[in-house]
Amino acid sequence: MKTIVVLSGGQYSKPVFCTLKDAGFTTVCVDRDPHAPCAALADAFYPVDITDREGVCTVARSNHVDGIMAINDFGTRTASYVAEELGLVGLPMATVDAANDKGRMRDVWRRHGLSQPKYRVFATSNELTEAAEQIGFPCVVKPTESGGGGRGVSVLKTPDDIEWAYRFALPYVRNSRFIVEEYMEGIEMTIESFSENGEVTILAMSDKVKPNLRTRVATSLNYPAAIPEETQDRVRGLVTAAVRAIGVRTGMAHTEVIVTQDGPKLVELGARGGGGHIFHTIIKAVSGFNAPVQTARILTGMPVSMPALTNNGAVYRFFTPPRGILKEVHNLEAAARLEGVLDVGLTKGIGDLVGDFENSLQRTGFLVTLGQNREAAIVAADRAESLVKFIVEPC
Repeated sequence: MKTIVVLSGGQYSKPVFCTLKDAGFTTVCVDRDPHAPCAALADAFYPVDITDREGVCTVARSNHVDGIMAINDFGTRTASYVAEELGLVGLPMATVDAANDKGRMRDVWRRHGLSQPKYRVFATSNELTEAAEQIGFPCVVKPTESGGGGRGVSVLKTPDDIEWAYRFALPYVRNSRFIVEEYMEGIEMTIESFSENGEVTILAMSDKVKPNLRTRVATSLNYPAAIPEETQDRVRGLVTAAVRAIGVRTGMAHTEVIVTQDGPKLVELGARGGGGHIFHTIIKAVSGFNAPVQTARILTGMPVSMPALTNNGAVYRFFTPPRGILKEVHNLEAAARLEGVLDVGLTKGIGDLVGDFENSLQRTGFLVTLGQNREAAIVAADRAESLVKFIVEPC
């Protein structure tokens, strides 16, 4: 029996702990919230901030752990540090630094000659004005490091948007660096991969549905991606090269790509599995690969079991009620009982403001469906979404 530290004990992490327990792992949960939802699911719990490297290292050392797993961006540097200190399997700090800072990430990919948009890193609104003129409009502004979730990301259509975009990104900037990128028109994709000794296996690929908002938060991820097989092969090749260039030789990576008229181009990469339900539910539903268990195995020095991969259909849909105060929600339980529905739930509560789409953390709720193919999964998602009714008071 192996013991592994899992960095994050939030609501979305609960299936990870259940899956690891079923696989025979002893789990140690670390989360700064003393009332973290996963505290009761783990064999041991410590209310320590996952960015506190020394604090987490003390926890790991005292529990004689065999491995440490980060399941969001905030924990990846801590996992790297603890693995180095305790002689555990992990990623080098240079790798997680590049995976967390979009400026460093793009610099690495540029040195490797990989396809990506034009970009400039800047610090002030004046520098943004100059950089945006060089890149051209429309363009995209982001913090280089914000912890993921689309925090502070917006599309600039004209110079009049510059000041708004700078102020919109500013609260989320963690290292005083922003990036402006060429806007890419095309099909946006997410790609999940697993690396073992530098060999990259592509597990699942989706295309995104995104409303025409300047914050561009996705409302649905549909699997498998509806793109020609030749283009899929080009995406696989580009993502494999991108993962290797960043240095993810062990474990999961979540990469985003846009397929433009000039071919696929890289958007960003996380040195961990995809967020929300992707890591623990969708990857297994689509491919048959149990990502939490196999990641825990490789991080604790155990052999990985790679199944014959499938390519089932799945949908990760997000509810989009009108803007206002949430008063009532109807038929959620009925939707959960429909054939093909793997999970459905809310991330907002009664009395909360809903309908804002500044970033993915502002979503109201979700549903996950599975089908033998993409079309069947979409039919199941449409049926479930039409059943759930939101009563919202405009504001």
